[in-house]
Amino acid sequence: MRACAGCKRRDETEEFIRFVEFEGELLPDLTRKLPGRGYNVCPTYKCIKDFIKRKFRGRKNPDEIYERTVKALKDYILHLISLSHKTGITVIGQDEIKKLRSCEGTLILAEDLSPKTKERLKREEWLTLEDVFNSEEIGNALRRERRVGALFVERVGLGRKVYENVRKLKSLLSK
Repeated sequence: MRACAGCKRRDETEEFIRFVEFEGELLPDLTRKLPGRGYNVCPTYKCIKDFIKRKFRGRKNPDEIYERTVKALKDYILHLISLSHKTGITVIGQDEIKKLRSCEGTLILAEDLSPKTKERLKREEWLTLEDVFNSEEIGNALRRERRVGALFVERVGLGRKVYENVRKLKSLLSK
């Protein structure tokens, strides 16, 4: 159990984003491996802002740290998607996703996919991330030469990390 450095809420370590002050910079440590004093913070704009105000008293810009954190999470999720694809726990394309039976995981829908298609693909039991990446970014993460508008990652192995980090990103983006 850890406590948020912003709101003091207690929860499991995996529920927080870890920040480290490294060489004068405040960095999100998504892999939890950077050296130095770490601070656990809830994945919300308010907690990041409160944490920075409390610990750094105006020496750091909360909006800049927030933007850096969102970008780092997006990049990390794309990296995890790439690794997940190599392990065979991804399902690519609308038709293949529609065929899926009951399984738990993360559905990632490109921002350039039509609203009608997005609604047809969503399921209640899946964590859905939409309008964050475009189809070219998803395709590049999968090392494809074509665009990918819809991707499903099963919640096994690396898929668990994808799930956790998508949940954190969604929480951060819901300012």
